[in-house]
Amino acid sequence: MGEGFVPQAVVMRGLFLLTIIWLTLLASPGVLEAQSFSRSTLSPDRKLEQRAASLARLGRTEEAVDLYLNLLYKNPRNSNLYFRVSNLMPGKEKASTLLQILDDLLQAQPQNTRLAAERGRLLYFLDRKPEAVEDWKRLINQKKGDRFVYTSVTNAMLQAGATDEAIQVLTEGRTKLGDPSAFAFDLARIHAAKHNYAEASKEYLVHLDQNPAMLDHISNQLIRLLKNDGAFEIIDNSFHKILRTPGEHQTILLARAKLLLHEKKYQECVETVLASDVSRSMKDVFSIANDLGAEQAWSSAADLYLFISTNSKDKRQTGEALLKLASTYEHRLHAVAPYQSLSGYFQGNQFLDPDIQFISSKDASLERTLKLYDSLQTLLPSTREAFQASFHIAELQLTASGDVDRAIRGFQNIFNNARRSETRLAAGKRLVDAWLVRGDTTAALQSLSEVTRKLNLDEDDPQIIASHIKILIHQGDLPMLKKQLLNLSGAASPSHPIFNDGMELMALLDGNGEPDDPQLQTYLKAERLIRQHKLTEAIDLLLQIQGAASSIADEASVRAIQLLLTLDKSKSAVKEMDQFLLTFPDSEWRANVLVWRGEQFQFIDQKPEAAIPYYEEVIVEHPGYLGIQAVRARLRSLIGDGS
Repeated sequence: MGEGFVPQAVVMRGLFLLTIIWLTLLASPGVLEAQSFSRSTLSPDRKLEQRAASLARLGRTEEAVDLYLNLLYKNPRNSNLYFRVSNLMPGKEKASTLLQILDDLLQAQPQNTRLAAERGRLLYFLDRKPEAVEDWKRLINQKKGDRFVYTSVTNAMLQAGATDEAIQVLTEGRTKLGDPSAFAFDLARIHAAKHNYAEASKEYLVHLDQNPAMLDHISNQLIRLLKNDGAFEIIDNSFHKILRTPGEHQTILLARAKLLLHEKKYQECVETVLASDVSRSMKDVFSIANDLGAEQAWSSAADLYLFISTNSKDKRQTGEALLKLASTYEHRLHAVAPYQSLSGYFQGNQFLDPDIQFISSKDASLERTLKLYDSLQTLLPSTREAFQASFHIAELQLTASGDVDRAIRGFQNIFNNARRSETRLAAGKRLVDAWLVRGDTTAALQSLSEVTRKLNLDEDDPQIIASHIKILIHQGDLPMLKKQLLNLSGAASPSHPIFNDGMELMALLDGNGEPDDPQLQTYLKAERLIRQHKLTEAIDLLLQIQGAASSIADEASVRAIQLLLTLDKSKSAVKEMDQFLLTFPDSEWRANVLVWRGEQFQFIDQKPEAAIPYYEEVIVEHPGYLGIQAVRARLRSLIGDGS
């Protein structure tokens, strides 16, 4: 369709096409029979409209336009049909044709605001800009008090690219309507598109001040502007300006806190919240506190959780805040590793991971953490939050403070009294683990039996089998242990982490001797000591295991190195690494030890150049190592992109 395309020709082609369609339908009764009941009740015009939409989706634009125009000239008051045609005829080259159609329609409905505003868009497209502006002004002057007119006109202006004119219309509209905050959101979007961050942020904040429910949406719009250099200072200045005006501006303060959080200005974020009266916005404060927690800004998150627990009038919200407050202290208990190791020994495997936490000497607030959890039990007895607090207390007693007896009592109390079955199951499983730390396999078996019976679980439930496997490791019953591992492989889905954990343990046992192999039995004894948190004794036992790489000896050595690193005994760990590399040149664990040795040079000894040969050997000699891509990236960072 070119400039010669006129409405009359369109109508003729549309009528001809319509005739063909109906003849085809009449000649094919099966087509009509195939329609659903709801479709058969549609009017002929509605069916043609659906047909036009289908043609448009298929890319058959001319046919779709013809059908739409045929319908439009039959019903010229249906302006939606015009806008469908307009969408199918974009670009300046089609504007002249659309203008002819539009003028015909406006004769039938001269008061249609959208169509009248659209006429200005087409004139602007055709470089008849003064005429377009006059059309828009005339339309606004006819209905000065109608906000919809301003919106319709500015939308048409923006589609035409007349952004400056749109800003002027909305600004003048404020004066005519006597509302200084009118059209703030529309103006903000226009200014943002023009990269005028001062005006955009000012208008967004004006709109937010009047519409508190849009806190998250406006905050996200402002955060998008922060991607541009220098935008933060400009936007923050807009915050300060509006905060100096009369009023509470509670939502504005919360929006500023969200931006400061995004910019990782955590303490300033908290100060912004605490320096204002946000008592009526606890839900939003909670959201900001949770976001701080997600950023691992534990101290800042704790300040807000403490504020909520002190000021909230909602008892449940107070309890939730106290629970989160205690969790921030718990997170700060953990010692922070000086680097992220790329090596490990069955990392994350629930049967082989040392179940112990090491308290940071910088923030040894274990006692305070336990007191916070304990206060929650007193505040909200027998609630979900109280049992969660009890669980955290028992976990810390078991894995951090070494108070195993109290941990056992805690898990038993949760299992006996909690209402939720998932809470009881979690407590029951940890009760079994706690008895194993205590060294009492009989009590562990009794507890597992109680969990199975009282929660009405099948003995072949993967979680029950997993707990049974842990007990069998302590009992040293290798044949039964292998049998349960086979049961687990059948009971658990291959996509579940527990399935992979079981297969790793099975491979370790199957690849290292017969059940009566004394070396293998010694290794299992060391694993029992690890589960009892007797790591030093386990290391001594593991280092007594001797043999070739075909035995359990190399795994025992790697396990000992892992435990030495866990205990931060670097010198002893390095000694065992060097011994391993001399003794086991063909071990499948060699790559892991090479990585560990390189990391000791790079991060502990601060001799990164000495680490390079170890990383290189991994890449060259052990291409199947699972972490090879990470090792390659680390090596590249040491010697440059040419590696």
